[in-house]
Amino acid sequence: MCMEQYDRVLSCYREPGVGEDTQIRKQKTNDGNEHVLVMCRNQTFILHTRINGALVSYADVEHQLTKIEEISKINQNNTTKIGASGVGPRDDAALFWQDMLTVEQNCKSYEWVKSALFVVCLDMEDNVNYGKNDILDIPAKEKEFIARGYSTLTGHGSSKFGLNRWYDATIQLVVSSSGANGLCIEHSTAEGIVIINMAESAIRYAQKYFKSKMVWNDVRNVHPKSLTWHFSENSRNILKKQAEVFDELANEMELEVLIFDEFGKDSIKKWGVSPDGFIQLIMQLAHYKTHGHLVSTYESASVRRFGAGRVDNIRANTQEALEWVTAMTCKKETKERKLELFKKAALKQVKVTLENISGYGIDNHLCALFCLAREREEVTGEEIPSLFMDPLWAEVMRFPLSTSQVTTSTDITDCYLTYGAVVRDGYGCPYNIQPDRVIFAPTAFRSDRRTDLTHFKKSLGDAMRDVKGLLSN
Repeated sequence: MCMEQYDRVLSCYREPGVGEDTQIRKQKTNDGNEHVLVMCRNQTFILHTRINGALVSYADVEHQLTKIEEISKINQNNTTKIGASGVGPRDDAALFWQDMLTVEQNCKSYEWVKSALFVVCLDMEDNVNYGKNDILDIPAKEKEFIARGYSTLTGHGSSKFGLNRWYDATIQLVVSSSGANGLCIEHSTAEGIVIINMAESAIRYAQKYFKSKMVWNDVRNVHPKSLTWHFSENSRNILKKQAEVFDELANEMELEVLIFDEFGKDSIKKWGVSPDGFIQLIMQLAHYKTHGHLVSTYESASVRRFGAGRVDNIRANTQEALEWVTAMTCKKETKERKLELFKKAALKQVKVTLENISGYGIDNHLCALFCLAREREEVTGEEIPSLFMDPLWAEVMRFPLSTSQVTTSTDITDCYLTYGAVVRDGYGCPYNIQPDRVIFAPTAFRSDRRTDLTHFKKSLGDAMRDVKGLLSN
C-alpha cells in the first residue's frame, strides 16, 4: 500500500492560483519549531506546539488557547473576516492574495499560515438554530448528527461560523463551545479514510495519555501569536464577494442523516454478501424507488496498491443492478426471481470493484486521455477526439449519485462523514458500515426540483428492510 498520502496530510497547503492552484509542500526539516493556526471569532492566531525541538506541554497548549479566546473576545468587533478568502471562486482567491502580498506584514503572516501543521477553529457561540430542531419526527441522535454536520462543513454561513475557517488548509479541527467537534478536510491532498485513520490514532492517544502526569505540568510560559493583516479596498471587496458566493452554497446545502440500526455488517456477512457491495445496491434501489430510474454513480475505489495511487471509480449503476431494482419494485415478480437477480447484481458489483482496485478501471484512463487531448489542443491546435465532444461523454462523467464508504473503527463511536452533492440535480451519499448499524449522510441542493432528500432518505431505509426480507429467509 502506498503511504504517500500519510506523508502529505500535515505537509501540504493548497495555495490558490489563477487558472490552477498549487500544492505547497512544507519542508520536512525545520529549526525545531512547529505550530498550528487557530481561528477564533474570525481572527487568526498561531499556537506553538514545539519550541527548539521540545514539545510544548498540555498546560501551555491550554494556556495559549485560553489567551486566544480572551484576546479574540476583546477584538471581535474590529476584525475583517479573512477566512472568506478561500470560500469562493479560486481565481478570486488568487487575486486576493496577489493584492495582499504586496504588503510586507501580510507576507510574514501568510508564511505563518502556510507553515502551520493544521488549523483549529474555535466556534465560540451557543444556541445556534440548526434548522432541524423543529421537526419532531426525526430521532434525537439524527438531529444531533445533522447539526454537527452543518457546523463542521459550512459553519451555518458567514453570519455564524462559516468564515471562522481557513479552507486552503488540509485539516481543520472544528470545535464549538458546546463541545461538538469534527474535521473539515481539503480533499486534494488525501482521501478521507487516510485522515480518519490519523484522527482515530490521535483520539486513542489522547484517551490513553491525557491524564498522565508525564505530559501535564503547571508551567505556563508560552504565549500565542496574533497575526496582523492589512487590507486594501480591493481586497475587502474580494472578501465580500467571496462571502456572498459562500452563503449561496451554504444555504443551498441540505443534509440528512439516517442511523439505520436494524442490522449492519455482521448480518450482511452472514448472508454471504460483500458489505460494501450490499450498500451500493441499496443506494441503487433507493434512487430507483425515489425517481424511477438509475443515474451515473460514483464510488471511490482505492488504488493505493500502486505508487502515488489515489482512487478510481466503481460504477454501481450496472445493467445487472437495473434489472434487479426493476424486479424489486414490480409486485408481480416472484421472490425467487428477485433473489436470483440480486445475486447477479452483487457478483457484478464485486467484479467491478476488484477491477478498479487492481488498476483496470476505466475512469482514470479516460480522464487522463481527455486531459492530454485538451493540453494538446492548447499547444498544437489539434482537435479534441470526437469521443470527448459527444454529449454522452459529458453525461457519463457527471455523477448525480456520488458515494463513498468511510467506515470508522468500532471503538471510535458517535461519528460519521458527509460532503455536498457534486452536481446540482444530484445526491451525495457517504456511509459508515458498523457491525450492527449503517449510518447514511445524504445531501442535496435545496432548490433543485429533481432531488427530494427526505424521500431519498426514506427510500434508503425502505430498501434496507426490503433486502433484509429478501435474504433473511
